Amino acid sequence: MAWRSTVWTAMGVLRIVPDLRDSGRSAGARGVPRDARGPAWWLALLVCKPLLLLGRRADWRGTERLPGSGGAVLAANHVSQADPLFLGEMILAQGRTPRFMAKASLFHRRAVGWWFRSAGHVEVDRSDGRSGIRAAVEAVERGALVVVYPEGSITKRPDGRLMSLRSGAVRIALETSAPLIPVAQWGVQAIVPAYEGRVVLGRRRRRVTLLVGDPVPLEDLREFPRATAVTVGVQRLQDTLAVMVDQLADEHAR
Repeated sequence: MAWRSTVWTAMGVLRIVPDLRDSGRSAGARGVPRDARGPAWWLALLVCKPLLLLGRRADWRGTERLPGSGGAVLAANHVSQADPLFLGEMILAQGRTPRFMAKASLFHRRAVGWWFRSAGHVEVDRSDGRSGIRAAVEAVERGALVVVYPEGSITKRPDGRLMSLRSGAVRIALETSAPLIPVAQWGVQAIVPAYEGRVVLGRRRRRVTLLVGDPVPLEDLREFPRATAVTVGVQRLQDTLAVMVDQLADEHAR
């Protein structure tokens, strides 16, 4: 159907797909002002916002916990290819511009590379994880709101809940002293099921819930050896985000 083609065209514009990772090499965000939007973001909003309004019923909670200015690291669970589309919408509505970490190949594709580069996202080369952390650190220090999916992929758990987390988000937050803010999301997978390559739209809009949590406390870890600080920080993020995701999953199951 024509509307399905339109949906996939829009998602191509915002092609921040399941391969958003928390490590790699970046040059994509360099030279981009911290909350500048420019034509790439306005194009995305023009194309995607009407489709979002048609396909989902937004349930946003805790948005006041997003910092109004300055650098921060957002760590979100990952349930669908379309997660960045819905999370990006919420962040933009709060007056901030998200900078997603995305795999390097997306920056060099003919159809979408221009958008990724112009929008100031963080380019990830998985063969060199440390350089990707440096790039994200630079972006946060410039005042960017960097979004990380610390599971490293869309969850492979049959129930869609949180997998074990990688350390990238915590490492970036520790190196920058920026707040590490957990974000749980649920319901996107009912519209764009993970790994299925299809969009499901019905007569009724489906509820998509995004819950922004309080920053994960890391200040007390800064005096510890870095390896210890990272290990403890990852466990804190794991515990916090798992509780948030379970809460939303249980609510949607009722």
